[in-house]
Amino acid sequence: MSGDRLGPSAVDSGFDVPMYALSAVVYAERGDEILLLKRAEGTALAGQWFLPGGAVERGELPQEGARRELLEEAGIEIDGDLELVGAYPMQAYGLDLIQLSYRGRVADGTDVVLSGEHDGVQWVRASEMRALLSDDFIESLAAG
Repeated sequence: MSGDRLGPSAVDSGFDVPMYALSAVVYAERGDEILLLKRAEGTALAGQWFLPGGAVERGELPQEGARRELLEEAGIEIDGDLELVGAYPMQAYGLDLIQLSYRGRVADGTDVVLSGEHDGVQWVRASEMRALLSDDFIESLAAG
């Protein structure tokens, strides 16, 4: 392609590639409720309710990372496919991140087994989620 200013290698042509860490969270749905986990004392975001998720590891596809994080943090698995429902930039742990949000269904009656990163679990309706997030936390997220 003669008009391609990047040539065969964007890096060799001096193209400045933005670098972001990648994270994934899961809206684990059971009936009309979504799983939220409360971050344990001594962890990042301690005391906050959050979706299960975390960093996607090198060499791991984003959906694999989302499934792995859900299993590690809550001991549960999605039945079937995950659906990508959002992608947005954020800052956490001192890093610029792109966070991918997925949704998927778990079987009715699924029991959650918490990791040491969490000390609370609840299933909530989507309309109830905002009430569980502090104003400071929402402002912090909004500010990046």
